[in-house]
Amino acid sequence: MARRLRAQGHPLRLLARPEEAEGLFRSECDDVVAGDFNDPHWMSQAFDGVDAAFMYAPAPSASAAVFAAARACSVQRIVMLSSASVVKAPPGPNPIAERHRIAEAAVKAAGFEFTFIRPDTMASNCLQWARSIREEGRVYTACPDSMRNPVHEDDLALLAALALESNVHIGRAYFVTGPQVLRVRDQLDIIAEQRGTAIGCICIEEEEAMTRSMQAQPGMSRLAAQRLLDYLKKSVTVRPDVSDEFLEATGRAPRPFVEWVRDHLNAFRSSTEVSDGTASPLMKRGVS
Repeated sequence: MARRLRAQGHPLRLLARPEEAEGLFRSECDDVVAGDFNDPHWMSQAFDGVDAAFMYAPAPSASAAVFAAARACSVQRIVMLSSASVVKAPPGPNPIAERHRIAEAAVKAAGFEFTFIRPDTMASNCLQWARSIREEGRVYTACPDSMRNPVHEDDLALLAALALESNVHIGRAYFVTGPQVLRVRDQLDIIAEQRGTAIGCICIEEEEAMTRSMQAQPGMSRLAAQRLLDYLKKSVTVRPDVSDEFLEATGRAPRPFVEWVRDHLNAFRSSTEVSDGTASPLMKRGVS
């Protein structure tokens, strides 16, 4: 997204964690501010002089203060990466849905021009399989037949950039998906085909699946892991929707999952495969 906006001549400031800020994205922006996304003091420095901001949802305890800081700095527009769980999650405690609901409500209450981007399943979630694919050639899951509609993060970046630039998207909440429904098994088959080697799909117990989720995403609560597992189980029999809202908003069809895999293929290949240029038969034939 930064590269897209930079190409259009927009001055940019990026917020980064202190340990990552030095030298980060210098070619894609005019300024990098080190700070804590959930700290209103740091965010005030990031917001100073900014007209429009792209953001993730802050922690629920920080949302009101963070967006109040943005308003105090005269930020006019917020484009936020939210979540389809805001509208899809069933009643009951759900940390993921609540975080995004609270953030959306805080944005509206502060009176910003806003656009909410609500992806269902992000293709980048598959990166949690990368280590076990590289090291073991297999993936462990409780629900191998769970269905997903994975969306490429570049599509989200395109929509966010357009929402920052154009008034057309003010007040919209876009439900964004990829163009196809795939089971976990199907996704692994696509990764395996592009990688050039088979990938095993190992069915595991639910408790182990939750433990693996929490290990893959430090900071994830047990309740959040349980809700993710509940969604995977539900999606074995309930086919997720495929949305046309990305096409409506951008005039472009969303990228297929195989394109995401090609863009991230090295994440699923061993260091030896990457260093010696080993490629799958498809890649050797020049398919890209």
